[in-house]
Amino acid sequence: MFTLHDQLRRDTFAVCRMKLCLVQLMNDSQYPWLILVPAVENITEIVDLNEKQRKLLINEIAQAERVLQHVFTPHKLNAAALGNVVPQLHVHVIARFREDGAWPGPVWGKLPPRPYDDAAMRATVAKLQNAFITRV
Repeated sequence: MFTLHDQLRRDTFAVCRMKLCLVQLMNDSQYPWLILVPAVENITEIVDLNEKQRKLLINEIAQAERVLQHVFTPHKLNAAALGNVVPQLHVHVIARFREDGAWPGPVWGKLPPRPYDDAAMRATVAKLQNAFITRV
């Protein structure tokens, strides 16, 4: 049975479920940052997915990028599957802006996270859910 890794559960908020992936919002208000987690038990690498799942993952990453473009109008989109800290396969999809504190470098380790306050988290999740529902 698939379960979300404890670290991801602590660090993110649920947005929606796509065919393959759970979509989570990273609790760092400095960057619009989605985490896509394929709901497949015991996988750590993209190559662990079957061909149909890999194609679906790529399509869902593209959908997440379209949502971030529509909702936030970033200068750049970053997508990465690292897994060095959390072994469960997950893909970071991050909207980047020239004025963000980590630009042009990666977001990891540059600045301490700035958690969402409750109202901002709810508003951001609602905007994202609406964009996913309308299939931007």
